Amino acid sequence: MPNWIHFVLESSACLMLFYLGYLLFLRKETYFRLNRFYLVLSIVFSFIIPALKITSPVVTKKAVIGPPLSPMSIPAANTWGLEETLLLIYVLGAGLFLARFIFHMVKLFFVIKKHSVQRVNGMKIVSVDKEFSPFSFLNYIFINSHKTPENNMRRIIAHESIHIKQHHTLDILIVELVTIVQWFNPFVWPYKKSLQETHEYLADCGVIAQGFNPAKYQLLMFEQHVGLKLFEFANNFKQSQIKRRITMMSKIRSGSAAKLKLLLVLPLASLLVIAFAEPRIADPQADDTLGGGSAGIKATDPGVVNTSQEEEVKEKKKEEAEKELKMLYEKEKALRKEITGTEDPDKKEELNSALKEIQEKQKIMEQYLKSDTKLKEEYTLLSEKADDIKSKLANVKDAEEKNELKAALEEVLVRQEKIKAKAAEADVSSESTLDKLKKEYILLSEKEAKIKEKLAHTEDPEIKAQLKADLNEVREKMQMIKAKAAKLEKEGDKIK
Repeated sequence: MPNWIHFVLESSACLMLFYLGYLLFLRKETYFRLNRFYLVLSIVFSFIIPALKITSPVVTKKAVIGPPLSPMSIPAANTWGLEETLLLIYVLGAGLFLARFIFHMVKLFFVIKKHSVQRVNGMKIVSVDKEFSPFSFLNYIFINSHKTPENNMRRIIAHESIHIKQHHTLDILIVELVTIVQWFNPFVWPYKKSLQETHEYLADCGVIAQGFNPAKYQLLMFEQHVGLKLFEFANNFKQSQIKRRITMMSKIRSGSAAKLKLLLVLPLASLLVIAFAEPRIADPQADDTLGGGSAGIKATDPGVVNTSQEEEVKEKKKEEAEKELKMLYEKEKALRKEITGTEDPDKKEELNSALKEIQEKQKIMEQYLKSDTKLKEEYTLLSEKADDIKSKLANVKDAEEKNELKAALEEVLVRQEKIKAKAAEADVSSESTLDKLKKEYILLSEKEAKIKEKLAHTEDPEIKAQLKADLNEVREKMQMIKAKAAKLEKEGDKIK
């Protein structure tokens, strides 16, 4: 699954669990400041936790083991698939909610521009001529002053000033941005409502604390409840249900012990961090036997590979490699025959290119078979690692992670080249003299053919002279190799 899907889904799961914690333990408490702090902090944690790159102390997974393959080309990703479809749906949804957000912001801007604005105690009062429930946004208070009695005006302004002083608009903007990112999350909507309710409880408490008559203030709440809503994202005077707000205003204050419930965010956050941590990769070479004596898991238990089984697996891999090498030799022989029988330069060049590729594969397999046990095991593990990295590269879209994987792949390939060089150096004496002469003669034959081809297509006298000199040198070396090979014919060896 692509990283961006992982992140969005894990972030949504975090927000859901934090909100369930709020509903179970905090919603009915009267410590509204702490509730607000919890809800806002939960949003922050919901985006931080999935972004943490932590290795799980509990969950482990074994490294993916596959057949040893030579590192050739990185597989190309599909041009269009499930990932692209999901991304398109997600972007369309997020774009729709972003457009909705921008629309309401522009609408608010035009309301401010259209109506008169008065400054009162650092706040800006916008007098609107429509029937609606008063609301605040940033340091603006929107109210129909023409149809609101003076006494009610003071209570409404006192209420909205609490929203402004406590910066409730910032919370609303944050939760709106979360709504754009997690528009598909069914918990984001009640989460938003709970945060707005908490704002209203705080404002109601602030008004009563200023000495306003609670009964008259509650009556005002009923009167304003029948008003129309003008702006979607504002702190609205009648935003929460009136019954719940009045209940909270008259409710006995929660005891001090209720504050300790806020600490539930710590174990909940820790649980989420562990749940979304990346599993540890188990060492495939590690001993699978746990414990000791009769209490431990024996090598004969299901799923545990004993030494004889390991040797059997190694032997099978060796047999497969020998079969593949034999097949490569047959392909090489067929290609050489085809090259000899064709006169088309383009076709010959194509066949020579294919021949080189086969020879490279032959070298890899030969060195793999000739190397000592430790080198073979390391080369196999590196091949498996390279395979795993290539598989990941095919599914990764993040540029930074893709660069990291490419760097890791480059390290693996460099190490493989070192092993091949070391194996070749260690086993050079195991190759017969005749085998060496054969290889050298083949290379010189190829070089001779290339020089002849160049001579046939050049008209420059100086270049021709140089090519003829090179051709003579190559032929002399070939004659020397034939002479050396003739001595070996006494032992029954021939250069074919």
